[in-house]
Amino acid sequence: MLKISQKTIAYGAAGLAAFAFAASPAHAWKPSKEVELIAHVKTSSSTYAFASAVLAALKGENLMPNGVSLRSVRGARGGKARAFVGVKNKGNPHMMQALTPSQINNPILSKSKVDYKLFRGVAMMVVTPLNITVPANSPYKTMKDIVADAKARPGKVIHGGGAFGNVASLVGELWAREAGFKETYVAYEKQGMLELLGGHIAYGMHNPAQIDKYVKAGKLRIIAASEKLHAYPKVPTFKESGYNFTVLKQYRGWWMSKDVGDDVVNYYIDVMNKVRKSAGFKKYEKKFNMTSTWVTGKALDKLLANEYKNYYKLDTELDLIGKKKKKKKK
Repeated sequence: MLKISQKTIAYGAAGLAAFAFAASPAHAWKPSKEVELIAHVKTSSSTYAFASAVLAALKGENLMPNGVSLRSVRGARGGKARAFVGVKNKGNPHMMQALTPSQINNPILSKSKVDYKLFRGVAMMVVTPLNITVPANSPYKTMKDIVADAKARPGKVIHGGGAFGNVASLVGELWAREAGFKETYVAYEKQGMLELLGGHIAYGMHNPAQIDKYVKAGKLRIIAASEKLHAYPKVPTFKESGYNFTVLKQYRGWWMSKDVGDDVVNYYIDVMNKVRKSAGFKKYEKKFNMTSTWVTGKALDKLLANEYKNYYKLDTELDLIGKKKKKKKK
């Protein structure tokens, strides 16, 4: 079986903090018009929830003198949003795109040149845990229950989620390889949430923003998580459940065209630093069990370049590059 290094692709909060970049308090540049935030996902996604929390803080704290808006540009695994920001709006200092691991990895999987090299980092702000979730009436109580069933019924135990290549799909594959079962992953238009709620798939790997209301309503159960959950302290971690596979970090942040100046980036670093310290954003972090993280500017650029190298190595080891998986529509 393929051996994967236990080194996580993104650093944890403590490691990330070591790369923090201190922006100057004074900036020569300020926005001369409305700033547009671009999300590469649909409005029901957890990434959009992050972007919305940032938008609310920007407005609530009056941090954008000429206004700010949020827009979803979807398609091509985030490729349309990357092309919109990094190519069509090359050098535009009034536009940022939400940054997630998929925007580093998906260009590798699809062999696209519209990748991280077209961007420069502004700030990485939070890391979200990953939860293995099942329908409330599922017979699965533990990760080992899923493994046993998947071994007994090869190909029948379906892991459903978003586009293949996202963190959840890769973590699921890494778990399957360590546990010795063949994962059957199916991508759905709406992250597989409807299918999971309806009991049509066995399990999903979601972050708190996607599942919180369904868990509280008694429709879904969390059987394990990538890290301890403040809201659900009895839920074991993957490691506590008996598995020590690589867990890729699900970070959220912002980047923009590489052709903007340092003064522009420093301005937005300062603004996002105020956002992350605001009461409204802190409430968002607590609600969804986010880990506060702060990596900015050139330090973030360095980290993302390393992310790309590590994802490329992982995708090569898993034989994923250039392969397509059908997405089902509900």
